Order: sequence, then structure tokens, then C-alpha cells
Amino acid sequence: MSEPNQPSSAVLLTQPVKGLFFQYFKSNLISSLMLAVYVLFDTIFIGRGVGSQGLAALNITLPCYSLEIGFAQMMGMGGATALSICRGQGDHEEANRYFTAAVVFTCTVSLILGILGGVFWRPIAYLGGADDSIIELVGDYLRILNGGAILFVVNNFLGVFVRNDRDPQRVMVAGIVSCILNIILDYVCIFLFDWGMAGAAGATAFSGFISILIMLTHFLKPDCQLKFRFDQLHLFSRLKRIMQNGISSLIAECSSGLIILLFNIFLMRKGGVAAVTCYSIISNVAYLFLAVYNGASATLQPLCSINAGAGNYSRVRQFFRLGVWTVLLSSLAFVLIGEFFPQTLVAIFTEPTPDVIAVANYAIRIYFIAYLPMGLNIISATFHQSLEASREATLISLGRGLLFLVPVLLCLSSFFGLGGIWATVPLSELLTLCLSCWLLRRLFAARFGEDK
Repeated sequence: MSEPNQPSSAVLLTQPVKGLFFQYFKSNLISSLMLAVYVLFDTIFIGRGVGSQGLAALNITLPCYSLEIGFAQMMGMGGATALSICRGQGDHEEANRYFTAAVVFTCTVSLILGILGGVFWRPIAYLGGADDSIIELVGDYLRILNGGAILFVVNNFLGVFVRNDRDPQRVMVAGIVSCILNIILDYVCIFLFDWGMAGAAGATAFSGFISILIMLTHFLKPDCQLKFRFDQLHLFSRLKRIMQNGISSLIAECSSGLIILLFNIFLMRKGGVAAVTCYSIISNVAYLFLAVYNGASATLQPLCSINAGAGNYSRVRQFFRLGVWTVLLSSLAFVLIGEFFPQTLVAIFTEPTPDVIAVANYAIRIYFIAYLPMGLNIISATFHQSLEASREATLISLGRGLLFLVPVLLCLSSFFGLGGIWATVPLSELLTLCLSCWLLRRLFAARFGEDK
């Protein structure tokens, strides 16, 4: 028997769309920006405190980090989508069974993977490309990263559910506190205590733990609807729905790690250190820009899922249009920054040498065109995901990675050299946008009774 529809859910179904969207977007944007900022400071402190070998070692650990975050997002987005749709249908007990199944599986798997990853860090490091000159530096970071996998996973996983339980402000506060704490601890551990890579990893793990504690206070609120329901759990059937909903998030996260690896290899061959340095700058700037897209995506998912569950497709359409306009206007601003201020972007991160400036002047201008279609593709994937159109969401995520980007990279680098590499992401995102528009047309026709 379902519990009655409670006030906190009713607000998401009745409050004016525009006010609700920007209320969520503000909190989610700040949360995403905090993550981008502390990743940025982590890189700067390791580069200055440990040196270039520390940065190389950090790059080796990125695939493990991407896998952990991807798993967290898969279980968080997949489980929270099912939860919000059930709530929209008025079935709160069923919603909480999905929450329970997601928590049990996520904690169990992350704990097991953390133990195995902590014990077998050395073969993992060699597999990731480490050599004997940096293997110990990689080990210092990887032992803590893998051993504390449950902290990294639960921190990202829990935030999705707390947002869906109508408390994005708490996730925002957790992000701000953990970001500030991580920056302070990075400085203390690396520069004052000279703990190097282990200090950097430990600072990130501890700040994540504090973030989890802050979000757990959500369960003390009188209107918290997240409850454990172990009766009629049917774990495997629920996990199937959760993973189908969330697989596109895992693919997107893991693809980003693969793309960075491929770009580093191709850029080193065609353009040398100056090209790789320029790409490193672009990647760091991308964290800040992607924070806007991720903030909009994190806003759309709970609002669209619960209203779709309740059959309020008019509200779902309005939320989607607000998301599209938000990322489109932001993307225009990002492109203009790249077109008019490429040297300024370089100067923020490093002392610009003539070689780097020569590459950056055209590389940034070409690459930044990708942000116009990129934001729309991310929103489109999340929108499909929030309505449980999992195959379509997965196809869009694949389009942004293996489906289009890899063959485009191979073709353009062969025919146009270094310039072709910089044009790879804009072209692959444009091709993905064509796919997204076609899939959106189908989705609107099927769910909304529209042909456009």
C-alpha cells in the first residue's frame, strides 16, 4: 500500500516551473563549481609541491577515479530516476525500495573494489601506463584513492538522492565545505607536512568524508522521505532498472578518461609538449564550463522524473526548455571567451612561452566551438535518462565518445594533422547533436504526442 503524497513531493509537482528550476539550478551550479575548483587546486598543488612527475602520476590514476565516479553516477542517477518516477506516481514505499537497493549494492561493491584496488594497486598502476620512475608516486596516491573508494563513491552517489529528496541546498553546502577543506588540507599536507601524493589523496578522501557527514544530516529532517524498505526488495530486478537508467552516466564518465588518453597520445605525436600543454589548459578550463552543464543536468533530472511519473508532461516540457536555454546562453559565452581571449586563458595557468602561444591562438579558437553543441548534448542525454529512455541516453553518451569521436579523431588527424585533432571534438559533438535532435523528436512524439 502506498503512502500518501507528502508535501515535499507535492511542491515539485505544483510550484511554478521557472522559480523551481532556478532554485535548484543555483544550488546545483555551486555544487558542480566547487568540484571543479578543488580538482583544479589539487592539480596546481601537486604540480608545484611534487613536480612534473607528480602530475604524470596523477594522470595515471585518472582512469580509476573516472571508474569510481562513473559507478557512483550510474547508481545515483539510475536509482534516483526510478525513485522520483515512483514518487510522481504516488508510490512512496516502492520509491524507497529502489533507494534501499541502490544503497546496499553501491556500498557493497565499492567496499569490495576498494579492498581489491588497495591491495593490487601495483599491477593496476602498470596497466595504466606507469613506469618505474613514477610507480611509487602513483602508489602513494592510488592506495588511498582505491582503498577509500567507498568514500569517493558514496559522496557522489548520496548527493544525487539528497537532491531528489528536495534538498539541493544541503548538497551545495557539503560541496562548499568539502572544497574549502580540501584546498586547505592540500596545502597543509603537501607543503607543510611534505606528504606529497599521499597527502593530496588523503586530503581529498577526508574532505569527501566530511561531505558525506553533512549530507547525512538530511536524514534528521522531519520531512525527509528517504527511508530503508527491505520488505519485497527483489534486489536483482530493481538493480536491473537502476543500471539501465544510469548506464549512460557510467559511459560518459569512463569515455572522458579514454578521450584524454587518446588526445595526449595524438597531440604528443603531432604537436609535441606545447600541444599537450595547451590541451591541459583546455581540460582544466573545461571543468569550469562543464560545471554549468552538470548543474543544469542535475536540475533537470529530479524535476523531470517526478513530473513524468505524475503524468505532468506540460511541466516536463517547460523544464526541458529552461534547461536548453540555460546551457545555450552559457555556451555562447564560453565560445566568445575562447575566440577573443585565448592568450588570457593560457596566462592563468602557466607562463606563456612563444611555442604555447602559437598553438593556443588557433587551438582554443577551434576547440571552443565544441561548447555550442556540447551543452545541448549533455542536456539531451540527461533528459532522456530522467524519463527512463535509457537506450537513447546511452546512445547519446556513446556518440560523444566512442561512436563519433574516435573515428573522427583518426580521420582528421591523418588528413589535417594537428589542426584536425583540435577540430575533432567540435565535429563529433556536432554529429552527436544531429543524433540528439532525432532522438528528441522521437521522444516528444512518443511521450508528448508532438512531432517536434
